[in-house]
Amino acid sequence: MPRSNRRRRGGRPRPGGGPPSAPAARGGQVATTRYAGQVWSVREVRGNDSGRSYLCPGCQQQVGAVTPHTVVWPEDAMQGIDNRRHWHTPCWAARERRRPGGAFA
Repeated sequence: MPRSNRRRRGGRPRPGGGPPSAPAARGGQVATTRYAGQVWSVREVRGNDSGRSYLCPGCQQQVGAVTPHTVVWPEDAMQGIDNRRHWHTPCWAARERRRPGGAFA
């Protein structure tokens, strides 16, 4: 019998069972990591249509708001949105391989 390519009702079962949590569904899950002697909060975000663009600290190129990217901020210094940095996701993944200086300048 040939395989059906149609999605079944309910989709595939999730590994943890049940639907994803609301923050995870919006891409809002926040993780923490150590980098450059600090603890950073990290969140991967989907793009939106705000029309804004950001400067990636890793490659010094523009990150469009519609592009999925990674937002990081120092965990101990979040006093508003001024401390957030928007990175291209591959740039954030390669942050340890970049030469020192300028990543958060």
